[in-house]
Amino acid sequence: MYSVMTDPQAHARHASEYVHLKRWFARRLHELGLDQIAPHDPLDPFHPYNQAFDPLIKEAEQVWRRERQYWPSPLQLTHAFFQMADPIRAETLHA
Repeated sequence: MYSVMTDPQAHARHASEYVHLKRWFARRLHELGLDQIAPHDPLDPFHPYNQAFDPLIKEAEQVWRRERQYWPSPLQLTHAFFQMADPIRAETLHA
């Protein structure tokens, strides 16, 4: 398996996989109608959006392992679900 842990310096591959993960989650949330839900309390464990988190994370991990031979990190999966910035990106520091 190929992952952030097995090859941490493969920044381009990790960035590419992350873009695909974000798109996959956006598509699945749309298919489930969860992208249409008004803002909600993120701490409400009974809200449908929050209920979808665990099943969709597990589904994405299985799809990625099976179809892409890539093992996303828990951090990548969580950030992609919430459509956040890529957590594993090459740092570019400018003085």
